[in-house]
Amino acid sequence: MSKSTSSAIRLSINDDISRALSQAKKLYPTLSDPEILKLGLSKIVRESNQEYLASSERYKIRRFSAHSVGEDYLSDPMEDIYTSDMGKKVQLS
Repeated sequence: MSKSTSSAIRLSINDDISRALSQAKKLYPTLSDPEILKLGLSKIVRESNQEYLASSERYKIRRFSAHSVGEDYLSDPMEDIYTSDMGKKVQLS
């Protein structure tokens, strides 16, 4: 079990923060202002981690595919099956 540490953050409430807190109070009426701020910070961190993981997954997929077929094959435009001049042009109405 990890020990929880506490830190104090001093935040001046300006008009922008006041508006943001009042909007958040509509979504989370039972939370206090510090709890709403913690929720917002955790959401930012979670989304940041998800973006990092997504880019990491794309990198891994590219690396594995390059290893399986060879980097030269993936970088060669002559190996591309589909090009802009292929197929029948369709006009959507």
